[in-house]
Amino acid sequence: MSTASHTSPTYVEVVVPLALPKTLTYKWFDDGSEPVVGARVVVALGRKKWTAIVWESHQRSPEGYVAKEVEAVVDESPIMTVAQRDLFAWMASHYMCTLGEMIGAALPAGMKLESTTQIVVHPDADQVSEAGLSDTALLLLDALHVREAMTLRECADLLDVRHPQRIIKTLIQRGLVLTKEELQEHTQPKPIAWLKVADGVTESALSEALAWAGVRAAAMERLLLTVVEHGELPKIQAQKRSRTDAATVKKWVERGILQLEDREPAQPSAPGAASLPSLSDAQTKAYNDVHSSLVARTPVLLQGVTGSGKTEIYTHLIAEALSAGNQVLFLVPEIALTTQLIARLRRFFGDVVQVYHSRFSSRERTNTWMQVMAPKQGQLIVGARSAVLLPLPKLGLIVVDEEHEPSFKQQDPAPRYHARDVALWLAAKNKVPTVLGSATPAVETQWLVDQGRLNRVSLTERFGGAMLPEIFVADLKKEHKQRSMRGGFSKLLRDEMDVALDAGRQVILFQNRRGYAPSMQCTQCGHATSCERCDIPLVVHKTLGGLHCHHCGYHERPAPTTCIACGSTALKPQGLGTERIEEELQELFPTARVARMDLDTTRKKTDHARLLEAFADQEYDILVGTQMVSKGLDFANVGLVGVLSADRMLTFPDFRSFERAYQMLTQVSGRAGRSKEGPRGKVVIQSFSADHWLLQHVVGQDHEALVKRELIERQTYMYPPFVRMVRLTLKHSDAQRVEAGASVLAARLHQRFGDRVIGPDTPALARINDLHIRQLTLKFERSLSPQQYRPLLEADLEEFQKDARWKRLRLTVDVDPV
Repeated sequence: MSTASHTSPTYVEVVVPLALPKTLTYKWFDDGSEPVVGARVVVALGRKKWTAIVWESHQRSPEGYVAKEVEAVVDESPIMTVAQRDLFAWMASHYMCTLGEMIGAALPAGMKLESTTQIVVHPDADQVSEAGLSDTALLLLDALHVREAMTLRECADLLDVRHPQRIIKTLIQRGLVLTKEELQEHTQPKPIAWLKVADGVTESALSEALAWAGVRAAAMERLLLTVVEHGELPKIQAQKRSRTDAATVKKWVERGILQLEDREPAQPSAPGAASLPSLSDAQTKAYNDVHSSLVARTPVLLQGVTGSGKTEIYTHLIAEALSAGNQVLFLVPEIALTTQLIARLRRFFGDVVQVYHSRFSSRERTNTWMQVMAPKQGQLIVGARSAVLLPLPKLGLIVVDEEHEPSFKQQDPAPRYHARDVALWLAAKNKVPTVLGSATPAVETQWLVDQGRLNRVSLTERFGGAMLPEIFVADLKKEHKQRSMRGGFSKLLRDEMDVALDAGRQVILFQNRRGYAPSMQCTQCGHATSCERCDIPLVVHKTLGGLHCHHCGYHERPAPTTCIACGSTALKPQGLGTERIEEELQELFPTARVARMDLDTTRKKTDHARLLEAFADQEYDILVGTQMVSKGLDFANVGLVGVLSADRMLTFPDFRSFERAYQMLTQVSGRAGRSKEGPRGKVVIQSFSADHWLLQHVVGQDHEALVKRELIERQTYMYPPFVRMVRLTLKHSDAQRVEAGASVLAARLHQRFGDRVIGPDTPALARINDLHIRQLTLKFERSLSPQQYRPLLEADLEEFQKDARWKRLRLTVDVDPV
């Protein structure tokens, strides 16, 4: 008797970009094909179809239900590496989120289509050639021009196919369509259609075409003459110069006389045009020390005073990694604030530099993703925190510049990860050399050095012999008592500005409050006009007009003229914003050219770079701004930095407030006197607490003393790095309900974790956008492994959220809050 053999069906575990608690099981095709782990597939979930990632394959039949079959395969090869999947699994566990949230955060929008996703024509589609597209793709493109927007399901019906994802994927990659969500992100330059004489067209054929057009079609003649004259040029320019349109271009292309080519916008500098910078003796020693540590697989903290030349050391390390054909991940806090750094890296490394940021268009991010997934040469990827989520199969070096910056921490939505910590885990897991750089390292990073988990290499002097700036504190109490203030400017600051400007030096003024004034207050009763949806005063704006909330967007325009509390008309702007400082500067220094840099003046993607370029070219004498002026700027002619008010930084209710204040003041001070030519730079910090110990540390530039004091305080009161913190935030429109829910959750957690639970507390900003907020904080001693307490905490939170009374509360979990 013979036994028929049959192969067990194959199943796949997939991850959908949703906050689902686990992977989903689907049956693979019975066609003998093998699933590709790390590739995308289309699956049905409920009434919708989703793009999912194949996480694993197996022959285990699910119990209790019949698994649906995978609908379609999107990729023939993985779009994620094994190291990436390991990283995402660790992050989901460590940051208490789901794999779906990890995939949702990592993948660009164009790589995770769902059946209700709307597809629209790209705004720049007329600049992109349609040559080589299939008839099906052209049919869909024509339909989109007519209908304006279509869902995936509508695309499938039109084309009479079950799965249009591959066709849409092609159109997205060509820059002809995008998702409706992407339309909001359309900020990056797209490939430009260039027009030239078609390959193979002879001189005689060109002459015949011109003769024919000269008789029959003047517009076609003008266009062809323009292209012949210039050799090649962008299609849009050709049309403008010849006073023709796209239809005229199309006629010549169809006749085979002209051809279109899609090209990426030119990089701002020539590839590899500059030699690597030479290193000073101090830099050479630091480079050798860093290199030795990296060879020994020990991550390094490169601590150098502002202007010491850390970037020059980075470039030599990067060059070595690139020469080996490796990829380098260069993480920066905010791409918008590193214009000069990126320009410098491109001077050295040219077109191997790629910039990646979550604000770039989905198409741009998708292109970068695919390029770094299959690198053909060494690559330098410069990016903000989301770049750490990229597939980097040949990763050979990680640099985290300004590692102390809080913007490396993702706040909302989940995953709420810290890119520096993720980079360190990624490096340790995959044995990748890693350098953290800062003039003012985080207290936690200094603690890692003390624990022997990082090696520290120091640069204590500025590059090229430039001296560190001389720092003064203007005592605002005395200045007001002596009546020597002029608006927000002390006599000391005004005098130093006069000296700097008379010497032809530039001035940077820092005030971390945008708008005209932080509030509008009644001088009769003291009432400040507040936001209707948030517990915070409205900010006075002159340029925008009226009063505005910087948290929810609420505004009152025009500004009220009477107090709603007492009816008085004695309303007065209180405090200093960057707009008001700009206005006062025009009165105090009428001949000075003033520029303002804050969110209001840099809303367009090119505004920031344009302002910095103009200031570098000395088109402005004074630059006033928010924290944008404190980071990543290197101007040789800046002789003075002024801090209009340091007091708010000294009183913020947070255990990291002194650390942050020191870092901010030191960073902005470092913009002064960066050239060895000319006199020593100066800094004036204005404060009502001139004798505050923190300001004395800033004046003495004594970071070590600050860290020592902070570590003693944090060990005494049990704050990081001596404990691990988890912050739970509950939000609801009903204040009583969120208060009750927070109390119930606190009681439950107290039963499990005892005194490790603190709260519930009401944060300083207790209501945002009509949602009332309560917080709980858990502190776990470092001797307790996260694997011990995390499952228990997750179980308690799951039970709490199952309770019908609290289902509508918004609960967020923030591990390692900053």
